[in-house]
Amino acid sequence: MTFVVKPLPAARSVVARCALWLAAFSACVTFYAFALTRLQAVDGASGLAALVAGLALAALAALLGVVALVVVWTSGAKGGGRALAAIVIAAAVLGGPAYVAASRIGAPALVDVSTDLADPPRFERAGRDRGPSDLPAPPPVIPPAQAEAQRAGYPDIGTLRLALPANDVANLAIGLIDDRGWRLLGPTAFPRGGPPTGRIEAVARTPLLGLQNDVSIRIREDGEGARIDMRSASRIGRADFGANADRIRAFFADLTAAANATP
Repeated sequence: MTFVVKPLPAARSVVARCALWLAAFSACVTFYAFALTRLQAVDGASGLAALVAGLALAALAALLGVVALVVVWTSGAKGGGRALAAIVIAAAVLGGPAYVAASRIGAPALVDVSTDLADPPRFERAGRDRGPSDLPAPPPVIPPAQAEAQRAGYPDIGTLRLALPANDVANLAIGLIDDRGWRLLGPTAFPRGGPPTGRIEAVARTPLLGLQNDVSIRIREDGEGARIDMRSASRIGRADFGANADRIRAFFADLTAAANATP
């Protein structure tokens, strides 16, 4: 009688299973953190912390997936498909944030940007509107180190001058704020048809996460025209990845276009 010894089936890789589970969990955490932050169901700081945690889990899952591939290759265990799936899911979670971070390499670590560094527009209502987890409202005077960092990183950010009366520019600015869906803080500083009082405060939200940022726009008479300064400050974080500077550039570009189109 001849006995045939069948080889034992290859064991399944525990590392590959853990990597896939962790990748799926990181995708869920990241998605829910994004949704809750976007819908303002949680405060911005908590939502951003949860989002960062989800991205960290995705990075760990990608690392485990690579380790699992090595284990499968060297031991002959099953689980190569799970390891590849874990890497693909983790890459999908990390792809967008990694692209944004890479495109912003070199941006100064600022959360407060102003067109006038010597006499910046002030935030008076922003401090009362910010929550307990938000940063304090920016001070009236910009520290010298911050001013130097801005000059080096954003040399193009400066005062805008338009050949329109200050009151007309103020009404255009309010129109742009309305178009952008920004939230005016308190009664507007420039009632339509009324005399200008100098400054508008509003809250802008970031396009993707909907994080809140404070904006102060100061409009002064400049001969027969107007001099406009703008300050944009984040409520959370240690760096804005250039978002505040971009917000000022975009607003000034639209304000200039609106002024040029005014008869």
